Amino acid sequence: MRSFKTSTFVRDATGLTKQISSLDALGMSLSGMGLLYVFNTVAFTPAFYPTANPLVGPLVGLLLVLPIALMYALLAITMPRSGGDYVWTSRVLNPGLGFVINFAITVLSLSIVGSVGPWIPNWSLGPMFYDLGLIWHSQADLNIASYLQGASASFWITSAFLAFAAAVVIFSTRLSSAIVKYWTLSAIVIGAIFVGVVLYAGNSGFISNFDSIYASSGISYASVIQAGQAGGAYSGVPPVFSSSTLYAGALGLLGYLAFYYPAYFAGEVKQSKRTQLLAQVGSVFIFAVVTTILVVVEYFGEGPSFVNAMANLWNSGSSSYPYLNIPLASSLSVFWTQNPVLVSLFNLSFGITVEVMNIAILFTLSRNLFAWSFDRIVPSSFASLNSRTRTPVNAVIVMTVVSVAYLYIAVFQSGLLSTLFSYGTAGIFLAFVFVSLAAIVLPYRRKDIFESGDTITRSKLLGIPVITILGLLSLVVSLISVYAIILPSIGGPSFFSVLLYGLIPTFAIGIAIYAVALALRRTQKINLGLIAREIPPE
Repeated sequence: MRSFKTSTFVRDATGLTKQISSLDALGMSLSGMGLLYVFNTVAFTPAFYPTANPLVGPLVGLLLVLPIALMYALLAITMPRSGGDYVWTSRVLNPGLGFVINFAITVLSLSIVGSVGPWIPNWSLGPMFYDLGLIWHSQADLNIASYLQGASASFWITSAFLAFAAAVVIFSTRLSSAIVKYWTLSAIVIGAIFVGVVLYAGNSGFISNFDSIYASSGISYASVIQAGQAGGAYSGVPPVFSSSTLYAGALGLLGYLAFYYPAYFAGEVKQSKRTQLLAQVGSVFIFAVVTTILVVVEYFGEGPSFVNAMANLWNSGSSSYPYLNIPLASSLSVFWTQNPVLVSLFNLSFGITVEVMNIAILFTLSRNLFAWSFDRIVPSSFASLNSRTRTPVNAVIVMTVVSVAYLYIAVFQSGLLSTLFSYGTAGIFLAFVFVSLAAIVLPYRRKDIFESGDTITRSKLLGIPVITILGLLSLVVSLISVYAIILPSIGGPSFFSVLLYGLIPTFAIGIAIYAVALALRRTQKINLGLIAREIPPE
């Protein structure tokens, strides 16, 4: 009989140090979500779901995401290791399945980096120069704004920002953690300033400034509403209780996708239980409160019918659309105030939100590649740490290269942008289905792991393990979310195009990689099946 080595791990310890605090992890989650992405709510929701009420979107999203966040937090407390759902699913269900699921989440998350990255030149820097051009009547600024909408400028500028984010992650874990933590605090302050500016100007001030700035163009606040409603825009505030509002809530749920980041670097946090609960569960409540306040202020500050009309005209590509590009609240701040410092602050803050998200994602996802390598599924070089920075340099570089590849597709194959968006987000929730199954059966299939866990992870309700109940709820939410995200209203791609050209290939590549690794390691007398029985060392 062929003998196998007793351990599949690359070494006896990961080498990663516990230097991430609870607040650092909270900042990583909130930076991954992007608090100031709320500026796009007044564009996305009425554009993709015209009859949905955008004011309750964050609340619906919170209710949907909460069981998943609780499930992830409890699993991370039970098995606090780098790789998160890779470790849980592989130990509870099947090692190959655990890798494929985590591989899919990782790759799909990187596709989102590629499609969101161009928001920096297109939706942050470009609108800033456009707004300044309106304030100063400067054609030079307007020309710069137009240039920043071009494909080449978008690609190279975004690539530079991605490279900078990678350099930060490689340079220092402490620096990465500090940036995401302090930017989270800064974003809340900027949001408060924005609220003050909008409330001071009011809807009447917005209307007056809009009509004044566009007076020479023959465009008015009223004419925009008229054109939008002629194209099918909703008049007034849509009803709260409707199927459209529920599906839009699933879109709002996308904003919470980053709550689970601390699970991927769980082996590096100082206090596991406190950190996972604060960072994963606490982050979704903070996000819900901040975004709800900002959405309400944006919506009524512009006026519901105007918001709906602008979103309709932008999404349809109407010649009656008056602005440079997407009607973000940060971009339209020029109609509340002509102070160039404030206008620049709001526009730049949207771009900084993207860049800090890049840091959070590259930091987090590099830990997944590290975990695969540590278990010998991929080459061991990706589990190596730089002797000076103590960071997984090779893993970060690979994550960055994949992000740039998706960036290229998003910029130069613009017809695929909406498919990428649906592909990434729907695929992540499809992966959550299997993580939910792992949570459901954990107390029964791996009773040894369940009973050795923390008191909170072993809690029961009416004799049923809470982790099992959360798994069931998460399973239902994940299936609903997949359906809602692939609806045609999100951007056009049909279910079959997303399935055949996005999801199936991604999961298939993961299966192929694991199959090759399994065969190769068997020739080296290393049994990858051992990872189904052993928890990785710290």
